[in-house]
Amino acid sequence: MMRFLLSTALFSGLFLSSFAQDTSIYDTHQLKKGIYKSFREFRSNQPSENGKLVVKDKTPAAQIYLLASRNQLMLLDSAGHEHKVKNFWGYSDGTAAYIRDNGLNKFDEIGYYCLYQVHAITSAPANRATEGIIFNNTPPATISRKVLNIVTGDVYDLTFFNLRRYILPQDTALLREFNEDPKNKEKLIYYIEKFNQRNNPVW
Repeated sequence: MMRFLLSTALFSGLFLSSFAQDTSIYDTHQLKKGIYKSFREFRSNQPSENGKLVVKDKTPAAQIYLLASRNQLMLLDSAGHEHKVKNFWGYSDGTAAYIRDNGLNKFDEIGYYCLYQVHAITSAPANRATEGIIFNNTPPATISRKVLNIVTGDVYDLTFFNLRRYILPQDTALLREFNEDPKNKEKLIYYIEKFNQRNNPVW
């Protein structure tokens, strides 16, 4: 009887472990739709809130003068009214996952280090006059790349310094290759992708 109970407990533990692994964002082939209230919900592929979601873009003027992010997540109620979603970490539309960081930014890669881009307008456009005609230039935009550690939730700017100091030291062979590469400053994304291919997160 004791042996049966132990076997049952072992089987249940293996089943639960396998289920948890299958539903993690790192291992899954199917993202669940909904709103992530926390990093933990993102990592486990378990959004805690669902509904009809719409992403509304902000105008460049709002981004500059109101210090607003470039877009906003809205939830539609049964009457079709939009409600601003507050206090959330990110969301998934079932095809891709997005992190909230100066607006919603799509993950280009989900791995040990999840890669994404942040788009921002940095300043008001300058008016340019040519032969008495005034042109209102498009506000300058910047794109920066960041990575999210899927184990800890830490976010790093994808820079030469951060790659060499915080990320690649976990893989000494790859760090050596990086340090010996004369074009390493131009290949930051390549080394993140290679790190992801070579390393699996330990939960």
